[in-house]
Amino acid sequence: MTSISDALRDAGSTSAFWIGLAIVMVIAVVGYIVSRRANVDPSPVGEEVKIAHDWIPTGRIDFAGPSMDESAADTPASFYLQAEDIRLLISFSGIERKEIRWRKATLNEAKRVVNIFHRQTAKEIDRTTESNSLPAAPSDEGKQGNAASMPG
Repeated sequence: MTSISDALRDAGSTSAFWIGLAIVMVIAVVGYIVSRRANVDPSPVGEEVKIAHDWIPTGRIDFAGPSMDESAADTPASFYLQAEDIRLLISFSGIERKEIRWRKATLNEAKRVVNIFHRQTAKEIDRTTESNSLPAAPSDEGKQGNAASMPG
């Protein structure tokens, strides 16, 4: 009677064993790839997920356009304003998940961005005019000269 290790050693020396092992490995790898591709986009809400908060704007904005290449940064192009939204989901097991999406901004969001920009540039213009119109502060040299001439 032969032991299990002798039987495996004999099976490993035959080509049928290696061909069968290769077929099993190929089936396992293909099955793994197919199952991973089936779960690529788990974002659609199914029965196992409860929506805690639907899409809520975060207030974050960004510009998007045809080319985000640094070498084309000064080239005129058409850009659009994007706004970020989030939603909170709770899984069947109670784990919270936050989903983020970027969408094209609405007209009201774009107007708000422009108003904030104009207010900010007006503040900067006011600061530069104030700094130009203020009288120069006395220099430290004048103070040092006066301190040296005072008796102490």
